[in-house]
Amino acid sequence: MRDVVGACPLDCPDGCSWIVSVDDAGQAVKVRGNPEHPFTDGGLCKKVNPWLEFAADPSRLLFPLKRVGPKGSGTFERVSWDHALADIAAKLIQVRDRFGGDAIWPYTGTGNVGAIQGAGLSAGVRLMNALGACNHKGTICSVSGHVGLLYSQGFANGMDPEDVVDARTVLIWGANTLVTSQHFWPFVEKAKAGGAKIIVVDPVGTRTARRADDHVALRPGSDGALALTLCRLIRDAGAADTKWIEQHGVGYDDFSALLDEWPLDRGARVCDLPPEQIESLATQIINGGPLAIKLGQGMQRHAHGAQAARTVSCLAAITGAFGQPGGGLVYSTGPAYAFNSVAARMPHLAPGPQRDRIMTRLVDELNDGVEAIIISGANPVVSNPDSNAVKAALSREDLFTVAIDIYPTPTTDYADYILPSTLQHEQTEMNDSFTHYYLNWNEKAVDAPGEALSHTEMYQRLAIALAQHDPTFADECFQASELDYARALLDTESFRANGITLDALRAKGFLRLPEQPAVDRFHFAHQQAEIDGLGYLPDWRGVKEPARGSGYNLIAIGSDWHINTVFSQTEKTLGRASEPPIVVSSSDAERDHLTDGMNVKVWNDRGSFEATLKIDDTGTRPGVAAITKGWGSQLINTTVREEDSDGGHGAVYHDNAVFIAAR
Repeated sequence: MRDVVGACPLDCPDGCSWIVSVDDAGQAVKVRGNPEHPFTDGGLCKKVNPWLEFAADPSRLLFPLKRVGPKGSGTFERVSWDHALADIAAKLIQVRDRFGGDAIWPYTGTGNVGAIQGAGLSAGVRLMNALGACNHKGTICSVSGHVGLLYSQGFANGMDPEDVVDARTVLIWGANTLVTSQHFWPFVEKAKAGGAKIIVVDPVGTRTARRADDHVALRPGSDGALALTLCRLIRDAGAADTKWIEQHGVGYDDFSALLDEWPLDRGARVCDLPPEQIESLATQIINGGPLAIKLGQGMQRHAHGAQAARTVSCLAAITGAFGQPGGGLVYSTGPAYAFNSVAARMPHLAPGPQRDRIMTRLVDELNDGVEAIIISGANPVVSNPDSNAVKAALSREDLFTVAIDIYPTPTTDYADYILPSTLQHEQTEMNDSFTHYYLNWNEKAVDAPGEALSHTEMYQRLAIALAQHDPTFADECFQASELDYARALLDTESFRANGITLDALRAKGFLRLPEQPAVDRFHFAHQQAEIDGLGYLPDWRGVKEPARGSGYNLIAIGSDWHINTVFSQTEKTLGRASEPPIVVSSSDAERDHLTDGMNVKVWNDRGSFEATLKIDDTGTRPGVAAITKGWGSQLINTTVREEDSDGGHGAVYHDNAVFIAAR
């Protein structure tokens, strides 16, 4: 028996380190959390504990498949790797030569968020650059929040999440920590044990909201209004940290003038909250410093998500929280992992300028000159906005589609070829995190079943096939190994200066990143934001599609059992979870003559899906309907419009009005 240190690759903030036990026959027999990792602390979540059962699922893809039926039918036949790659190479060269390289789209999702095989996909991008393919812009998840915070605090990682233990007020804003980032929760509990108050701001009564000292169930999309009202109350109470603001703030006088427009009665009306609850929260912030804000991704999935994140960050600035131990705001620690992506991806290989294509605008992009798409680690039929339109766009017979995946999905049904991928314990990878500052290494523990290949090896072989048509692809740079890519990614002055080398990383399995800079310049107002359309000041902007009359704002929350769509349709998941219900308040149910357990139709003018109704008043506010995302049979995103948010082309999943009626 031997133990191999690795890392969970899923699209979860926690970025856990794990240990895979391999028996003498070379079979993985156990996966457990790494007890030496300060953040993982020996535990994995129930979404990942059955990892080896997922790996052995009978639906797993083990061989290359070629479509033999109509697109969408899911009818395929087994072919050899040589056959598949030869045909794929010929088609890609044909598309490049006839339509130009930017007609090829390497569409990469976050089924694996690794820097080598996953969302980073160094090998694939290097090869695609040489083809002149377009640049894939991964905008589907958290980009709006990042953009908003760039204008205010300068980066998304404004505090070390582990420092929350020293806070005395913890605001968990738009995040269901117990479900989507459970390894952060012990730090929250330590803060609580030290006297901190835990307050959740969320329209939905999540598990985390039920465990908090207070749940502020605001109207969806009113986050910025609540933040401005709180800032106004703090200022009027003489509790603004004028010393910190004078030293680090930009544009505070203009921001203060904006606050004059946000008295308590207006904020309460916009947020649909009792004025006394907002006053109580302001009092807690004033008297209960330091203030730590954990900003989640849910609140920025609106048309004005970037502006909302920008506005909420002003709370941490006006109280001087950034200058206090345990204080500040953190959205994502991702920017701290400053890899040398240029060395890994080699953009100079491109024969000319490359066109950007936007992940969340899949339908528009496919209908605007895309002739070939390679989808890896993504399930856009389920995950993208406007599922019906996505299916229609992928149904084009002239669109050459390759899907790289581990299991069949509603998206692979539309592929011309399906290529079987390895799982994390069967490959070499390097992973970051969104909630801690430890770089994780994943050593390959076992061989993959069947003929599944790592993404790196797939692209190595594809390069050989492409070289039969174009000698450019015979260059040895396309045969780089995972270790070569890792060395390239780690080739930065900062990593070298702090002893973060590949050898050191492999020896321990994880390394702490260099100390991160504090927020030194905070923009309460920003000229560039005005130029870019957000406005000079972070004023609140209303929801573009509010629920009216008997309508509901639909909020899609994370599942207890799977992350996004990954593993959602495996035998293990189906055995312990059923299709998720749609949850509404009792007052809404009574108004619309709905009963608990009833089969209902959820619809708007874009599409519809069916679900079982659940009535729950534990924090689910009237006018809101909540449902778990990522379930392939429901396609809840049929109701979501394909539209850019105000920052970075983010999706607008939560700016979505629907109706519900008995089926």
